[in-house]
Amino acid sequence: MPSILGVPPSPYVRKVILAHEHKNMPYEVKMMMPGSDDEAFRAASPLGKVPVYVTDDGFSFADSSVMIAYLEKTNSTNSLYPDDANDYAQALWFEEYADTKLTEVTAALYFQRVVGPAFFNHTTDVERCQEVINELIPPQLAYLESQLTGDFFVGDKLSIADVCIGGALVNLLHADYELDAASYPKLIAFQQRFFSIPMVKQCIESEQQMFAGAKS
Repeated sequence: MPSILGVPPSPYVRKVILAHEHKNMPYEVKMMMPGSDDEAFRAASPLGKVPVYVTDDGFSFADSSVMIAYLEKTNSTNSLYPDDANDYAQALWFEEYADTKLTEVTAALYFQRVVGPAFFNHTTDVERCQEVINELIPPQLAYLESQLTGDFFVGDKLSIADVCIGGALVNLLHADYELDAASYPKLIAFQQRFFSIPMVKQCIESEQQMFAGAKS
């Protein structure tokens, strides 16, 4: 069975887990902290980032986007990428945007309020949280609000765009950040739909249990 090396609350590990669930592909998660000195982990991920993917035949590689591309290449069931060329390009853009800028700002708050205290003995920096909340997050939410014209960010079914953007919104959920209903009505509706998907709901609950366990 293929293995995902990392910690499920990582937005990039979450992305790969949800892709497997959506495509009904078997997998197991093996706990590995970012920056681990594990020799096999470092061989696949010289930057020390999670996740790392290990196939059934022992081939290993890093980067969540590479993993999704690999899954699509090996199993076309429930593809996360649209067939239409324009939609495909748009989905790739949203994947890149969500994996970079959107995750950067949402994970900043997520780390300060949740991940840092739970796993790294980090004391929350209240001033940094306010900076992220007041200055960094709103422009990204406004952009997402402007891009939603239907139930999904691209096309008429779930795609990698929704998985990555929705995954970043999970960061905010864990960090107790509530979207303003007056400013982001379409994005809130998307968030509610995404969070109600069984695989996403299960993922969120599993991560919440991990945080509760880390605090106890």
